[in-house]
Amino acid sequence: MARTGEMNCVVFGAGALGLGFLGPELTPDCHVTYLDIPTKADLLEYLNRAGRYVFNETGLSMRPVEVRSVGGHCLAEGTEPREASGALDAADLVFTAVGEPNLPKLAPLLASATARRSAERPLRVLCAENGVEIARNLRAAVETAAGRALGRSLLTGDTVMGRMCKIVSDPQPPVQPPAPGLDWAVVAEPFFGIPVEQHAVAGLAKVPSAIEPQRPERFRASEDEKMLSHNGLHATLACIGYLKGVEFFDDLRGDPRAMEMGRRLLMDEAGAALLKKHGAALGRNEYLNYCDSILHRITCPVLHDPIARGVRGIMRKLAPWERLVYSVRTVAAQGIEPMAFATGLAAAIIVARRAGETTLSFDAVLVEHCRFDPVAEGHLLRLVEDRRKALAAG
Repeated sequence: MARTGEMNCVVFGAGALGLGFLGPELTPDCHVTYLDIPTKADLLEYLNRAGRYVFNETGLSMRPVEVRSVGGHCLAEGTEPREASGALDAADLVFTAVGEPNLPKLAPLLASATARRSAERPLRVLCAENGVEIARNLRAAVETAAGRALGRSLLTGDTVMGRMCKIVSDPQPPVQPPAPGLDWAVVAEPFFGIPVEQHAVAGLAKVPSAIEPQRPERFRASEDEKMLSHNGLHATLACIGYLKGVEFFDDLRGDPRAMEMGRRLLMDEAGAALLKKHGAALGRNEYLNYCDSILHRITCPVLHDPIARGVRGIMRKLAPWERLVYSVRTVAAQGIEPMAFATGLAAAIIVARRAGETTLSFDAVLVEHCRFDPVAEGHLLRLVEDRRKALAAG
């Protein structure tokens, strides 16, 4: 139950991101209610009864952190439980953290909740999924479920999720599960602040301290910075690490070639492209300092991030709007050769074929799945093919 004067937030998804980032960042100012499917019933019941949980923060060392002022309810497919409806009706902000492919499943519930709102008190939904135009696509799905345009009674906005979070199975001390008796834990790095599209929170009497409302030009810069320099770097290093046979990202710290690839990706490609595209909104010094920190964060020995997490669902990460294809195109559009990103893209296709995620040929993945135009983008296809040959040669 919310404390007097406390805002109410609903988070769809009691997973790594919801528990490791959204909960810790929002609860200083908000009561957070988690909604998830029955496989999380034990956790959700505990949240509702105890009003707290534990996640494990990395940094110089690992430390358990207790998060308070939380609750939880189960969602069964095709139903709208009374508790969930009540939480949505009370919510000042709603966050989705369920993964982009699962967002359409939320559309009927959000359409129903929006029907009970008005332009004076809209349902404000912030999307925490990776990708571009996530909020716009979610709004379209909700309006389809509602069978009508929803106007100002529904406001959707994208966010930039900057904190790395993961699930650890069979946690050993000092790592603790979120609730007693669970056989998994959440580990997250210390990184703070949630940039959001300004229009989605405009008019709120109070905005949680972690929320950073940004004007369109600044938000586009933040979004591209995350997509290229965080997601793009993470995916590239994951696929390179997979091909090298290493198990964790921090294993790559001792590999000069891999670290130089990361440096080139961040500085010569992503950095140069972002500063050309967003120079008025993204400061040079701010970005260059970010470059150094993100490479250290991704390869942090305390976070000990597994390569397997980075290559999981790799075909989805090869979608046209996702981190590798989007990054190759964004860098090339600024007149910069995306050699490091093309290496990551080539490695990702090799990984996908080896892992059995696709039966398409290497070239067919580029054209049919990534949707490169063989005529207009032939130069990029040739570059990716050259990087495939370089990877094969070792």
